[in-house]
Amino acid sequence: MEQEEFTEEDFRWAFKIFMYLIKEGEITKEEADYYYAYQKKGVQYYLDEIIEEEADCKIFHLDERILLTPGVNNWFLGYSNEELRSKMNLRTNKELYLGYFIILCLLAKFYNSDEQAMSSRQFLLVKDLEEMVTTQVERIQSLSENDLKQREQELEIALSTVADVWQDLPKFDDELQNIRRGKKNRVSFILRVLAFLEEEDLVKVFENKEIRLLPKFEYLIIRYYFNSQRKEKILNILSSDNVLGEGLYAAD
Repeated sequence: MEQEEFTEEDFRWAFKIFMYLIKEGEITKEEADYYYAYQKKGVQYYLDEIIEEEADCKIFHLDERILLTPGVNNWFLGYSNEELRSKMNLRTNKELYLGYFIILCLLAKFYNSDEQAMSSRQFLLVKDLEEMVTTQVERIQSLSENDLKQREQELEIALSTVADVWQDLPKFDDELQNIRRGKKNRVSFILRVLAFLEEEDLVKVFENKEIRLLPKFEYLIIRYYFNSQRKEKILNILSSDNVLGEGLYAAD
């Protein structure tokens, strides 16, 4: 069977779509020329086989939008640590590592480790996420020094740093009037991380209490996150009953 021949015009449109997504973040039907050019088989070929591979990104269609996200080898959306600290209103990389860990805990709550897919859960309460992070930190602190080092090397996560920063945060701040503006309690810290995810069109938080994943996040997790062996292993661990305890070593 002969390979289909695609035109120079197909490649031009593929590149134009890529550049537009870098600048604007998405393409809708209002950008009709771009939107319908994306449907062409030749354009799809150049996007999938050349641009995605060379630029380490994924370009996909979801809910009548064309979107771009960095590939699985880019740690969380391709932002630098400095950019993420700014977006989450965090001061140090140590706080940022805790932010990463909170995101992982959030994903684990929506993840079915038995089926290696997203669970049927529709929402998650912020207080339940706070309780999960606290439980994980307590388990981290219960590990021996050798076990902790082994776990940190295995998962490539600074677990001891995560635990220290979390434990330094009080559970509540009775004097705080606007919980989203707070910086010195655990729920406010979580809400700052969630605000970043909302800005990225990944989650929706209702009345600072209820978290729902949006289709873009679910799509990225199912389509791309599970293609990373390390990241899938982290989700398996975080969503298990014996998250960071000694029994995990026998199960690995």
